[in-house]
Amino acid sequence: MTSTRAAEEPLYHRVLQEIRRRVESGEWVRGSKVPSERQLSELLGVSRITVRHALRLAVEEGLVVQRRGVGTFVGSQDRVEQDLAEVRSFERTLAEQGYVASTEILGTGTTVADIALAGVLDIEPAAPVRRLRLLGCGDSSPVVYYDSCFAPDLGAEMIAAAEELQARGEPFSTLDLYRQDSVSRAPQTLSQTINAVLATDELAEHLCVPTGAAVLAIESVMSDSEGPLEFRRAYYRADRYTFAVKRRLPPIAKRPLREARSGSA
Repeated sequence: MTSTRAAEEPLYHRVLQEIRRRVESGEWVRGSKVPSERQLSELLGVSRITVRHALRLAVEEGLVVQRRGVGTFVGSQDRVEQDLAEVRSFERTLAEQGYVASTEILGTGTTVADIALAGVLDIEPAAPVRRLRLLGCGDSSPVVYYDSCFAPDLGAEMIAAAEELQARGEPFSTLDLYRQDSVSRAPQTLSQTINAVLATDELAEHLCVPTGAAVLAIESVMSDSEGPLEFRRAYYRADRYTFAVKRRLPPIAKRPLREARSGSA
């Protein structure tokens, strides 16, 4: 690798600039897989340690994303915008903005409801509930991490539906699972709260962001006429996801201007 930079400049900065050049020029297209550390080391004539350091900085910039056991991919500088006024499927939300959506099951299992979760799901404390964790991606780049707990009689159905859709290669969120014939109940109401949180080590690993990075967190409770069905925490990359809503204002009544006082006291 050649460079016109001063000799004292850290070598990994020069590698980072080369990665940035290839991404911004379109030589490495959005969503494509980046050469391995070994390949980059040979291509650029530097050590793998230097490449690894440069890639870490490239991840922090959002130039690339790293998926454990899969590889490194070119990231996207564009944001996914979701309209909160309308509930849409995960696939449709991304497809309408030119992204190819995909979903990966990160884990399933059973957990014990603490007092807070028991209150949300209207069950007894310490009751077993089924848990499902998903990673949603756009063009192979992580954008959202879902962590859901379900009412006891529903959890097994939701997990089975998720495994079926994953086996078929279809993208989904938990909301999409309720549309499957194998799921016996479907939500009629959705209550949500939005907060900003800092990425834990676990979130940072799955969303490919630095630990402590800002993340948008949405807590959702889905219910039908019989009661709560699901409590879900969804964590969105703040650098990749934007929420928007158009709100109707009430009529604004016109008031006459007060007459200016004249004269002096």
